[in-house]
Amino acid sequence: MLVRAWQALAGTVRIRRERSRARYQLAAMTERELLDFGMTRAEIAYELHKPRRRK
Repeated sequence: MLVRAWQALAGTVRIRRERSRARYQLAAMTERELLDFGMTRAEIAYELHKPRRRK
């Protein structure tokens, strides 16, 4: 049970780090680069803040 809790915590930390890296990369992009992806800043923020899906 304790192992499962640590695994869950490690997974949460990993996801937070990935999202943080993505936010920094997206923040550095120009509006034109974002349009090339077909997304606005608001859409990207929404996607990055979605809750984690459970297995």
